Amino acid sequence: MSATSKARQRRYRERQKSGRRVLMLEIDEVETATMLEELHFLHPLDADDDEALERALCKMIQVLCRALAGDV
Repeated sequence: MSATSKARQRRYRERQKSGRRVLMLEIDEVETATMLEELHFLHPLDADDDEALERALCKMIQVLCRALAGDV
């Protein structure tokens, strides 16, 4: 097993232990960026940055889940 596959396996096990999953989503880029900007999860200048978009989407989902669970 190569170093990269070992690291990938380790990250997979860490996610599994913490109850996390990686999902691939197909989204409308403009609609999603606009929504995240309007909800103040994404700065308008970061709308073309895939990593910023991913972070903003994750943050929005966390906030929503916590709000629905009454943790906010």
